[in-house]
Amino acid sequence: MNNLQLGKMYLVKEYCWFLYPTKELAEAMCQRHGVGGRGGWVANNAKLLSERYKCNISVVEPNTCVVLLEVDNGYIKLLDCNGNIGWIRCSAFFDYFDLVKE
Repeated sequence: MNNLQLGKMYLVKEYCWFLYPTKELAEAMCQRHGVGGRGGWVANNAKLLSERYKCNISVVEPNTCVVLLEVDNGYIKLLDCNGNIGWIRCSAFFDYFDLVKE
């Protein structure tokens, strides 16, 4: 995780990722509900979790771009292409995200 570049754009290569609105919620939710996965169930679960916890949990999908805003102890703050800002948990970031060359 040392080579992550703040302010740079990355392409999501694989999986859908829950984008939690706060780092604290990401810490709690990743232990209970995971970080995301594949398929339409992720978007459906994000909607259900948003309703349950009264917040906006969005989803970052493959083949979309995000901007890296902050890294804190394995949690990564992103801005997605829809203007959503939130946190993911990803210990192997470069397995699932590619730096977009300018």
